[in-house]
Amino acid sequence: MADGRWLMADSFSPRMTVEHFTLAPGMAAEIIAHTRAGYPEEVCGIIAGRHDVGVALYRGRNVSPAPRVAYELDVETLARQIAFEDEGLTLAAIYHSHPAGPETPSPADVAKAFYPESVHIICSLADPRRSRLRGFRIVNGQVQEVGLG
Repeated sequence: MADGRWLMADSFSPRMTVEHFTLAPGMAAEIIAHTRAGYPEEVCGIIAGRHDVGVALYRGRNVSPAPRVAYELDVETLARQIAFEDEGLTLAAIYHSHPAGPETPSPADVAKAFYPESVHIICSLADPRRSRLRGFRIVNGQVQEVGLG
């Protein structure tokens, strides 16, 4: 796209239409607190939601064998989606941290983006005084930034 939101794209996918994802009050602060608590390792979690609004955050455990440079969400946290889907919610977002930055998806993040309907939120502590959150939609190797609010 001409406005630079595509980080890697060969073609536009009509499914990639979300321009904005709304976090429930306090949710951004919770992601940042989780990121700081887990520093210097990457942390991760999931957000249940309806339409493009996050309503419940679940902190996960990073079970990656290399947690300082990668994340792998524990199965117990992923299994929570069964319960919240029974309540009419979806796996609206997956979040993880990049303790040293950047707040953009790495090639590994793109390769492991198995939930194309979910927004991928990355929290960076590259500047410890100013944590930064950014959201992305990742579908078939294409990355589009999604505004967070």
